Amino acid sequence: MFDIDILDTKTTLGESGFYLFKTNEIVFLDLLNPTVFFYCLSTGEISKFKLNLPKPLGNIYPLNNDNFIISCFKGLFHFNRQTKKIKKFIDVRKKNEFKDISYNDGTISKNKLWIGLCHIKETEDLGYFGYLQNKKFKIIDKGFKVSNGPALDKGLKNLFFSDSFNSKIYKYDLKNLKKQVVIKFEKKHGFPDGIALDNKNGLWVAHWEGSKVSRINLKNGKIDKEIRLPALNVTSVTFVGKKLNYLFVTTAKYGVTKSQIKQFNHSGSSFIFKTDFQGIRIPYSDLKI
Repeated sequence: MFDIDILDTKTTLGESGFYLFKTNEIVFLDLLNPTVFFYCLSTGEISKFKLNLPKPLGNIYPLNNDNFIISCFKGLFHFNRQTKKIKKFIDVRKKNEFKDISYNDGTISKNKLWIGLCHIKETEDLGYFGYLQNKKFKIIDKGFKVSNGPALDKGLKNLFFSDSFNSKIYKYDLKNLKKQVVIKFEKKHGFPDGIALDNKNGLWVAHWEGSKVSRINLKNGKIDKEIRLPALNVTSVTFVGKKLNYLFVTTAKYGVTKSQIKQFNHSGSSFIFKTDFQGIRIPYSDLKI
């Protein structure tokens, strides 16, 4: 059993949790009500700041405790936590994609921003993902309605990726870019969204329309743990805490009907619980602005 703490964050579409290990904080976003949240694990305090950026937001990439790159419908922007100033950084899309393609999930390896893009209406397979390095963007794979995940293993040899609409999670060998299916979920599990790796060959998955977090044993591709949550649309999972043994989970109120909200009455809340595992630390980016 897991002792789960509920944070009443009231997010329309909570996403993009990241652990700021230097200050013992979690930063995360509300994509549809453009807001950045900071949750201090030491004090329990939550602060938030409304962002003057067009929705939907996509992801947040910490450069340090005060400077972040935030993706949104108009590109990637630099945000300073202290001054609250926002400045355009770059847009990796082609000009003919501006109307139809937006940004979604991503992650960091020290000198790269891994960026997922999606079809804005989520009806055509125009999404893709890749990485930004030295202001140059390299596409790794394409042909998705929505790019979700992604997560890198400790040795940066493999990348895991959620193809949400096809209910699949892929593993990419970053040497040769060959991919294999880790798991294809049955309909009863909902759709795989955000993911996070632990240090014991486990992949933790947020389930949109599944009201749960699951752990996949990567040795056999089977679900070995399920944590049910009182929220229908579970969006992201992130290992946090000084020992990286707590899991922080975001959810969405978006997409939940009035009849469903009675059952899933904490949709839009965030959750945190202790695990028997340790996550893989995601570094701050050393991107130069």
